[in-house]
Amino acid sequence: MLNKLSHILTLLFIGISIGYSFHGDAQFKNLEIITKKVYTFAVESTLTSITSEVIFLTDKKDSVRGKIRCPRGENKNKYPLAFMLVGIETGRNAVDLIEECDSVIIFSIDFPIKSSLDFSGWEGITTLIKLRDAGFKNLSEIVMALDWLCSLSIVDTANITFIAVSFGVFTAVPIAATDNRVSRLVVVQAGGDLYAVFKRNAERMGVIIPDWLAGWIGAIILEPFEPNNYIHKVSPRLFIMITGDSDFIFPHSSSQSLYDRANEPKEWIKHHSIHVAPNEKELIIELTNLINKRLYGR
Repeated sequence: MLNKLSHILTLLFIGISIGYSFHGDAQFKNLEIITKKVYTFAVESTLTSITSEVIFLTDKKDSVRGKIRCPRGENKNKYPLAFMLVGIETGRNAVDLIEECDSVIIFSIDFPIKSSLDFSGWEGITTLIKLRDAGFKNLSEIVMALDWLCSLSIVDTANITFIAVSFGVFTAVPIAATDNRVSRLVVVQAGGDLYAVFKRNAERMGVIIPDWLAGWIGAIILEPFEPNNYIHKVSPRLFIMITGDSDFIFPHSSSQSLYDRANEPKEWIKHHSIHVAPNEKELIIELTNLINKRLYGR
C-alpha cells in the first residue's frame, strides 16, 4: 500500500513539474522593476575604500538590499565593476569576504529568499517552486541594480564583470548572456546541467525519492534557469570558469557541460580545492587573488 501511494505521489509531482515547465516562459514577462528611491549609507571606511549598504525601494512596494565597496579617489576616476552573484545565503555580504581589491568596485545583492531551504521529504517540491519564483524576482532585481550601478559616474561601464559563485550561476548566466552591458562572465565552482546537480545533491538535501527522479523533477521546474541554455550567448565576450577538483556539490560533468556549450573566447582554470564556503577564508583569498590577477593584472 505504501509503495502504491509513493508511486501515485511521484506521478503527481511529475505532472506538476511538467505543468511548470510549459508555463515557464510566461513568467519571464513583466519582470521589470522600477526603482523609486535608492538609499546608501557607509558602514566601513578605510584608507583605500568605502563600503556602503544599499537599499532599493521599488514600484512593487518592496525593498532590495545590496552592498557596495568603492575605491577612495577623485570622483572623476572610473573603476572596473565586479558584480558578485553568490548563491542564496551569502547575498550582499559577499562584499565583506573579498580583500585586497581596492582598485575595483565590488557589489553584491541579496537573494529574495532569506530563510534556509527545506528539500527534505515531499516538502522538496514546494521548495523548488518557491525557489523558481524567487529566481524570477532575483533576475529583475539584478537588472535593476545594474541599471543603478551604470548610472554612477565612477563606474567604468565598459569594464563590468559578472562573477557567479556556486548557485549564483543560475541567475548570472541568463543575464550575462542577454545583457551586453556585462563585459565578461566568471563562473566559480559551479556548472550547468540541473539534472546532474540535483542528482548529486539529492541525498545530502534529504530528498526521499530516488536521486535520478529528484534530478529530473528539479531540472524541469528550474529549467528557465538552466545555464547550458544560455552560455553560448555570452560570446564574443570572455567566459572564464574556475573549478575545484574536490567540489562535492557540482560534479565534474556539470562543469564540463557548461564549458562545452560555451563559445570562444573561453578559459577553464582548474584549482585544487573543495567547494568554497563563507568560512573558508584562505580559499576565498586564493580564489580572489586568482581572479584579480587574471582580470585586472594585480
